Amino acid sequence: MKKSIKLVNVLSVSVLTLGLVAPVTTVSADTANSENIAVKTNNESTQSTDTSGLEIYDQYVQVNPEKNQFELSKLGEKVLPTTVSSQIQSQLNATNKEIKANNFIIDPETKAIVKYSPYINFAASVSGAARLRSGCYVRWFWWGFRFYFTSNAAVTWFRGILGGASSGATIGNLVAAATGHAMAATTIEAFGMYADSMSRDLYDYNKKHRRSKVYMNLNGVFQYSFHTF
Repeated sequence: MKKSIKLVNVLSVSVLTLGLVAPVTTVSADTANSENIAVKTNNESTQSTDTSGLEIYDQYVQVNPEKNQFELSKLGEKVLPTTVSSQIQSQLNATNKEIKANNFIIDPETKAIVKYSPYINFAASVSGAARLRSGCYVRWFWWGFRFYFTSNAAVTWFRGILGGASSGATIGNLVAAATGHAMAATTIEAFGMYADSMSRDLYDYNKKHRRSKVYMNLNGVFQYSFHTF
């Protein structure tokens, strides 16, 4: 089953974080349990065939448990275009540097980055995730964040924050307190500008999947997608 990806008209936000810009085009998603919201920027001079950010290449990133660092796999080095592998490596280098400087731990099973051992840091229904409030959890990955919603009440709570005057700052503070990692200023700014769209999209997706738990991926160029688990 194909679902069209909705393009949101966004100014250049967080583009410098990963060096990616989604092209002005309409694409589709083949997965029946996900719905992608891609970013459309005004910086049309940047060329990229990527419409989903670096998270789509996560399969080519592995964890070195001895070094507690992320690495691009041998397969990734072999099959990925040089421009893409360079962007991934640049992001991995920045993430690895922060992990080492702050003594964060990479969960080798989920590839989530945590403040405490993943074997003692747990949350109901989302093992290893950090709790934002009852029913709402977050994981920090090398490519961005994943927000989990295990109840309709949690969705309503999150949408309430998005409807506030300082939605970006509020979410940024909650995430920083829970994960130890601060969101980029441009991402926080983008929350403030496009909170209404995100809130509406989250509401619509959750409404379609009332019998499932949902999560939202948010990458470094403020592209977000919804999925069930």
